[in-house]
Amino acid sequence: MRTNGTLQYCLPSVGGFNEDGEPIAAGTPSYSEDIPCSIRTVTNNSKGRYEDGKFNQASYEVLVETANCPLDINRVRLYRSGICLGEFAVQGVPTPTSMDRVIIVL
Repeated sequence: MRTNGTLQYCLPSVGGFNEDGEPIAAGTPSYSEDIPCSIRTVTNNSKGRYEDGKFNQASYEVLVETANCPLDINRVRLYRSGICLGEFAVQGVPTPTSMDRVIIVL
């Protein structure tokens, strides 16, 4: 597979309860190692507006080898050419393809 970037998925940080039954905060999320992937830009524009300025709207499709990435991820960070494209929520369930790859829509 031809790759043009990497992704890191958010590892679940568990909280829990102490011996008195009080909740413990989950803490800061940690991320996986870099996983090679193929990134395709679906939209990337500066048409987002709010009262004091504007923002960039972006969405991506990412193709990853099935062996490298679990199917129950919620957030990912994308990198292309060493530049962080951002941190994105996964939109729906990652879709397996027939060639042992997964399509993740962000």
